[in-house]
Amino acid sequence: MATEPGQKKALHDQAQGLSILIILLMGAAYTWLDMLQPPEYLTAILAFIPGLVSYLALRAWQRSSGSHENYLQVRRLSWPGGLALLAATILMLPILGSSTGFSGWQWLPGLVYAPASGIAQELYFRGALLPGFERLTGRKSSALILHGLIFIAFHLRTFLAIGLQPIAILVAAVLFAAGCAWGWQVQRDRTLVWAMLQHSLYLVAMSMFTWGG
Repeated sequence: MATEPGQKKALHDQAQGLSILIILLMGAAYTWLDMLQPPEYLTAILAFIPGLVSYLALRAWQRSSGSHENYLQVRRLSWPGGLALLAATILMLPILGSSTGFSGWQWLPGLVYAPASGIAQELYFRGALLPGFERLTGRKSSALILHGLIFIAFHLRTFLAIGLQPIAILVAAVLFAAGCAWGWQVQRDRTLVWAMLQHSLYLVAMSMFTWGG
């Protein structure tokens, strides 16, 4: 008969496995949603589901082990964290430079769709996936790298559009570095609020440009 500590460990292991599975499945669903490209109003709503479900799964896992670590909180932005966000912005500027034209300000993309995408991405990648990997590996550096690789995979639609070209390697490197910069700031300051804000503002800027065609 299992002892009480043994039962607790078994329950914790089950919660860990189930939570990680849910988080990874939600990442696959999020990537699939991005590939499908439904109408923007629908995407703005559905994009929150993977992050919310993953965040709740993570919190359930944390409660099973008595942990209270939570990046979804408002905390002060440190100077190192601010520099990491600035680095992410600079890294992503070449993407704006690859646009085919300036389309100008549009109310719905600028005030609704772009911020919704930035918040939803941060909720999933830095609010659930990153801390989930931290708990799984026990190392923040390993979690940062793993979550950065999955952040690249999330942009599968971008790579399919680019095709097998050398620039795809550069885009992957930029996405990985920017994702790690956002993730490091979240780890450093223990809040993803500022990454949400910066990521959303960047996507607002992107909404004023066009690509292709």
